Amino acid sequence: MVGIKKDNPIYDPLGIEIFAIDETFESLFNALKGVYFRLYYKESLRPDGIRNLEKEASFFKRFKEIGRLKNLYRYNDWVLKREAVDAYSDEVKEMINLELTYYKTLKQ
Repeated sequence: MVGIKKDNPIYDPLGIEIFAIDETFESLFNALKGVYFRLYYKESLRPDGIRNLEKEASFFKRFKEIGRLKNLYRYNDWVLKREAVDAYSDEVKEMINLELTYYKTLKQ
């Protein structure tokens, strides 16, 4: 197992690696939910000629799925949380790139 070395407590005596994994996991899933919701919202604001209802629905569906996925991970399962970060990090990068490339920033 890479990381989390239970056989050597000197490696990480303060448990910082576990904290880092948990914080990264939370940040990643919050970022994913946030980007999917922003994409859904920005698509919903587009004029009728440009608006894509299928994309809008898929963004909202994925927003809800991410919330359910996050809840499947137990609070202390740091190995699976680390694997989730690896598995979903490309998706968050891809969706943020999509947002920055094809959707204008909202102005208040």
